[in-house]
Amino acid sequence: MGSLTAAAEEGTAATAIAAEDWSAEAVIYVNGVRRVLPDGLAHLTLLQYLRDIGLRGTKLGCGEGGCGACTVMVSCYDQITKKSEHFAINACLAPLYSLEGMHIITVEGIGDRQRGLHPVQECLAKAHGSQCGFCTPGFVMSMYALLRSSKDPPTEEQIEDSLAGNLCRCTGYRPIIDAFRVFAKTDDSLYTDSPSENANGQAICPSTGKPCSCRNETDVSTNESLLLSSAKIYLPCSYNEIDGNAYNEKELIFPPELQLRKFMPLKLNGFNGIRWYRPLKLQQLLHLKSCYPDAKLIIGNSEVGVETKFKNAQYKVMVSVSHVPELHTLKVEEDGLRIGSAVRLARLQNFLKKVIIERGSDETSSCQAILRQLKWFAGTQIRNVASVGGNICTASPISDLNPLWMATGAKFQIIDVNNNVRITAAKDFFLGYRKIDLKPDELLLSVMLPWTRQFEYVKEFKQAHRREDDIALVNAGMRVHIREAEGKWIVSDVSIVYGGVAAVPLTATKTENFLTGKKLDSGLLDETFGLLKEDIPLAENAPGGMVEFRSSLTLSFFFKFFLYVTHEMNIKGLLKDEMHAANLSAIQSYTRPVTVGTQDYESVRQGTAVGQPMIHMSAMLQVTGEAEYTDDTPTPPNTLHAALVLSKKPHARILSIDDSLAKSSPGFAGLFLSKDVPGANHTGPIIHDEEIFASDIVTCVGQIIGIVVADTHDNAKAAANKVNIEYSELPAILSIEEAIKAGSFHPNTNRCLEKGDVGECFLSNTCDKIIEGEVQVGGQEHFYMEPQCTLVWPVDSGNEIHMISSTQAPQKHQKYVAYALGLPLSKVVCKTKRIGGGFGGKETRSAIFAAAASVASYCLRRPVKIVLDRDIDMMTTGQRHSFLAKYKVGFTNGGKIVALDLEIYNNGGNSLDLSLSVLERAMFSSDNVYDISNIRVSGQVCFTNFPSNTAFRGFGGPQGMLIAENWIQHMATELKRSPEEIKELNFQSEGIVLHYGQLLQNCTIHSVWDELKASCNFVEARKDVNSFNGNNRWRKRGIAMVPTKFGISFTAKFMNQAGALVQVYTDGTVLVTHGGVEMGQGLHTKVAQVAASSFSIPLSSVFISETSTDKVPNASPTAASASSDLYGAAVLDACQQIKARMEPIASRGNHKSFAELAQACYMERVDLSAHGFYITPDIGFDWMVGKGTPFNYFTYGSAFAEVEIDTLTGDFHTRTADIVMDLGYSINPAIDIGQIEGAFIQGLGWAAMEELKWGDDNHKWIRPGHLFTCGPGSYKIPSVNDIPLKFKVSLLKGVPNPKAIHSSKAVGEPPFFLASAVLFAIKDAIAAARAEEGHVDWFPLDNPATPERIRMACVDSITKKFASVYYRPKLSI
Repeated sequence: MGSLTAAAEEGTAATAIAAEDWSAEAVIYVNGVRRVLPDGLAHLTLLQYLRDIGLRGTKLGCGEGGCGACTVMVSCYDQITKKSEHFAINACLAPLYSLEGMHIITVEGIGDRQRGLHPVQECLAKAHGSQCGFCTPGFVMSMYALLRSSKDPPTEEQIEDSLAGNLCRCTGYRPIIDAFRVFAKTDDSLYTDSPSENANGQAICPSTGKPCSCRNETDVSTNESLLLSSAKIYLPCSYNEIDGNAYNEKELIFPPELQLRKFMPLKLNGFNGIRWYRPLKLQQLLHLKSCYPDAKLIIGNSEVGVETKFKNAQYKVMVSVSHVPELHTLKVEEDGLRIGSAVRLARLQNFLKKVIIERGSDETSSCQAILRQLKWFAGTQIRNVASVGGNICTASPISDLNPLWMATGAKFQIIDVNNNVRITAAKDFFLGYRKIDLKPDELLLSVMLPWTRQFEYVKEFKQAHRREDDIALVNAGMRVHIREAEGKWIVSDVSIVYGGVAAVPLTATKTENFLTGKKLDSGLLDETFGLLKEDIPLAENAPGGMVEFRSSLTLSFFFKFFLYVTHEMNIKGLLKDEMHAANLSAIQSYTRPVTVGTQDYESVRQGTAVGQPMIHMSAMLQVTGEAEYTDDTPTPPNTLHAALVLSKKPHARILSIDDSLAKSSPGFAGLFLSKDVPGANHTGPIIHDEEIFASDIVTCVGQIIGIVVADTHDNAKAAANKVNIEYSELPAILSIEEAIKAGSFHPNTNRCLEKGDVGECFLSNTCDKIIEGEVQVGGQEHFYMEPQCTLVWPVDSGNEIHMISSTQAPQKHQKYVAYALGLPLSKVVCKTKRIGGGFGGKETRSAIFAAAASVASYCLRRPVKIVLDRDIDMMTTGQRHSFLAKYKVGFTNGGKIVALDLEIYNNGGNSLDLSLSVLERAMFSSDNVYDISNIRVSGQVCFTNFPSNTAFRGFGGPQGMLIAENWIQHMATELKRSPEEIKELNFQSEGIVLHYGQLLQNCTIHSVWDELKASCNFVEARKDVNSFNGNNRWRKRGIAMVPTKFGISFTAKFMNQAGALVQVYTDGTVLVTHGGVEMGQGLHTKVAQVAASSFSIPLSSVFISETSTDKVPNASPTAASASSDLYGAAVLDACQQIKARMEPIASRGNHKSFAELAQACYMERVDLSAHGFYITPDIGFDWMVGKGTPFNYFTYGSAFAEVEIDTLTGDFHTRTADIVMDLGYSINPAIDIGQIEGAFIQGLGWAAMEELKWGDDNHKWIRPGHLFTCGPGSYKIPSVNDIPLKFKVSLLKGVPNPKAIHSSKAVGEPPFFLASAVLFAIKDAIAAARAEEGHVDWFPLDNPATPERIRMACVDSITKKFASVYYRPKLSI
């Protein structure tokens, strides 16, 4: 840390900071362009600024640094090393002024269509790594930053690690990894140290292999100095080649002005009286601290940014300490390491790696533990900015590092404003919940980490929902020093500290005292476990819940630590008793090999485009950030921004609404309530059972009561928060079970399907065995990357209303808005260019936000834009339905299913929405692929006081099939046979009649299953798994195969219709407009391929601009996987009409091109525009009789999965996934495989990771009716690290589908359920663990199979201390 003595000698009086010493000039460079930031912007983040200046490629996905959509690269000049540094950051968290003196490069700065694509961009596009495209710029910039910062070629592991902070909901990550894998150029001389310059002496950039200035910026030449006054250096470099392979321009260099620029202390201001300071010296910082004791010190802003955005925290004075050198010390000293409090975690990682190499392992056991823990600490972008001191002083109970500082005996150096320095032990620093031993006039200066001694061992532990970029459920730091005494190895000193179990990191004091002086022996374990239970008590309703699981982790971690130390001593030959080889599995650290993906398909080419693996038509726009989404649309002048006023009670009567404070809020323009709706306040997709604005009674937390509009989004939010509502609370129903007990069901939702005589079967002797059970099916958040968004504006003073919306159903937006305003549909237009993912979440639930915004727009006659923050989006829009099923199954001893009686209930929430249709599809799917002669399925939709649940990929089908697979598993356990055997025995076959009356035709499940069985070599896989499990006590593997049959069509017959408009222009190009929405699934690309093949023209001659209700009216939502079938056929119909008109001219045969033909037809006055239309034939279902043909055809698939679990913690990873699907003759195999992979990984989240936690009887630590998991910080979708290590997808060959266009099949939803193979593979592994304890009977495993459910099902002596053998962790359903 610099000389404290010298600092003290200066004296505070002599170093008082006069006002004139502070500068208000802030300069940054953005994409090579110099920008002077005006004063008054201290409240802005970098993301807000970038989007305000028109750089809209950087996206707002979550606002909390959890999704990576806002990733940019920042370059700064290190005055010590005299080199520029490049690193990725989250623009959504970075305060704008914190980037002063830096160069920001966004996705627009590295390449675009006009200047040419950067190789990173081009590779991603060509590898099909962009679907909806909303997350794509973030991935591009993470990869670009890695390349710019790498002196040597990055390894494949480094590439995957660099993407850990970026989420994608569409692709399943595999194509992204494959795209970037090419940059791991291990043998390319461009990356080696020696030939780092070309013949002209210019440095070579690792990312392009072209001349660049990122590697040799130590000196600034005289010429560069002279250029500082020239405007040339402020212009971005231009790239001339469209082809990335020929990319030959320089990368954007670090601006010479910033290299030469002398830093000044900054004093700037922001909205609402915010003050921003950036001192350059410790004395300046201390002076500020004396003037403003409550000032918030900022480094990465990763905590403060979340507090201000989501918790309405307000900090009037913020001090950036990023430029105070005394806080950035990293020194190797005699007693250990001195780590400055402002040292960034990424820098600490690199420093520790170096220290560990340079010094012996005996001294660096603490360093190794901290380094290992940092690997799983947040994402790359956060580690690049977050600091050591920030993490310490935030004092989070779940900090990953604080238990380690305490366990390692670290000391904290603290300085006050008078330069007095004191030392405190880390173990004494944390006083209470987010309270620390730091006075208002003090700050943390540095951390002193002592070296470890010989026979001293330090180990870190952490268990989270998701391995990478996730907060801990429980973590720990443990240290022990062993010494020899009288031939025995005695515990000399021990430290055991846990995080995530109390308000502060908790030291196991009794346990430490007990162990000290004891011989290192397994006989200690039982007594140690008992003392740990006393040391680390968790109350029944402790915040965070999962009390039994978290308690068991405290013991599991110690057990692992004990085995780790024993093993280390064994390696050195110091212990007589060898550790049993099977126990080694408890201490094997998780190392992830590189993912390997395989795709196997045939291309059946039809015409110029159909059947070919074309890249997504918007891919080139998406990788450059040029693709526009709703929030990217330039807003008209006078646009207002909206924020919702939401209910905070699950069920209550509104007594009063006080808007007096809101009206005086800055920028306020209006509050609109139910009384202000010009038309109808009641709305809904099927029945109008919900209100746009609640008028009297609210029925869930998050229900819309009003909408506030203001001049900015932040001001609208601030005003909405000031609206005070008084309630009279009413009883709330907060689960399916409560609804069943209370008889709380949506009206007219009773449904029943029956085949055969179920009752007679159970009474007769037909069934050798009968089993009964209950299945709970968890819900799932859509987590589309682009939040809900609508821009609405009046035309002709409100005579018409136009809007641009992020929706799967523009026609529903049109209808909701028209009804709300009392306008005819013909005067309301909704347009959708593309959406950043939908998955069903933007089918119906998006429309109510458009209606709410339209009321404000119509009344004020001004444009209004509404963009939901991620937490509001998740809290208000509903999720996948949770289900409860009760089954009774009769079967023979041979394994043949005889009868099934099934009751299912789904949680509809507070309005019907699409819940009945979801229930109906679940009932249709409840047989999966199994032939059941006698079956009765009944169901009902529960009314609960939660936000209305809605459509989600699969639409009830996955829930119905998951229930089926559960009772199949139960059967197999009862018969002591493998589930796969039972499945094969009961497969449906061609010509049977299903339980809802449909004749099964073109059934390919046997072919799909057999091909999968051969592909995965199931018999050998089972042998290998059994062998592994026999040799490993604490790690187990499991395998499973799962089939699926998914019906294609809307189950409401009238929705199976589609319209399209095709226009041929005289230059031979074709414009297609249809009613479907492009949301990443490649619909526009497939439809364009159909048109291109029809006209025998290249795909590049066909263009699809947008979906609009004034071009194609009355369109069904883009849903049910049927859009390619419907709109492809409608477009083909229109093309054929035009071709028929062109035929007489074409038959003359003297046209060299389609353009010439089009021109000739025009000259002959031939109509070159046509409206096409298609209806799905021969479908329909009558619920009065319970029979019909609801589906046009079925898409079949099967999946194999192999997993490995850690039975002591519940951690798991998927080793292999092998998928075979029948997609007929694919229109675009690349897009279809992308859909399969993306659906599988999304399904993996539902099956094993993504848990919704609501305030209900099972989660009393959450406020009633509130959603706890309302952002990426608490709700974990799969990341790059979670995909299968081996990921294979095959399409069945030679099986044309006679029922759909060009013999293809629908693909969007069918693969989703196949990920349940992972769930059942986990269950297989758990069964192996339970068998070790003698438990071989049936046990339930609910989805998601989170670490909690896995660990608590792996019964052993530890879990038995906290729960019974049949303990079932609580689930919000």
